[in-house]
Amino acid sequence: MLGDDMIVDKKTHDGNTIIDIGKGSEKNQERKHKMGLAGEYLVTGELLRRQIMAALTYGNAKKADVVIINKRQAITIEVKTTSQEKWVLGNHLPEESDDLWVLVFLPTDQSVSPEYYILTSKQLHDILIKEHKAYRERYQNNHDEPFTGKGVVSVKKKDVILFKNQWDTVQKLLDY
Repeated sequence: MLGDDMIVDKKTHDGNTIIDIGKGSEKNQERKHKMGLAGEYLVTGELLRRQIMAALTYGNAKKADVVIINKRQAITIEVKTTSQEKWVLGNHLPEESDDLWVLVFLPTDQSVSPEYYILTSKQLHDILIKEHKAYRERYQNNHDEPFTGKGVVSVKKKDVILFKNQWDTVQKLLDY
């Protein structure tokens, strides 16, 4: 008997039926991991296509996903990838800095090209701080106490639409 959290995936390959039984959370984590890697490779490839030296970083405790390099400096890039209408960024607001973020939207229809939203940490912070303050105010009003939890920070696609394909942001930081 299968548990409620088990997923049965039945496929046919070369005339053979393959049954894949696995925990739903494991399959979901693997899907998220592959999507994240796809976004990092796509960003690295796009930067190289634009003649910007870029390298993907590896490891579980990395501080950056992609590093770009010119003769004077190395700049780190945080990459977040989703196929939804929002990106989960972590449990704290990005700092107000010139660090780069590239948000990758991978449509579920694989015949449609990825979309890239390029912005600095400060730009992302400025977008998120309004909603962050509004949430804390609503929480205070509803619970008669301040919000003290970490929460999950996310940004909606509609809120970053102006940053679509703004690759010149990367070049400006390299030229600085």
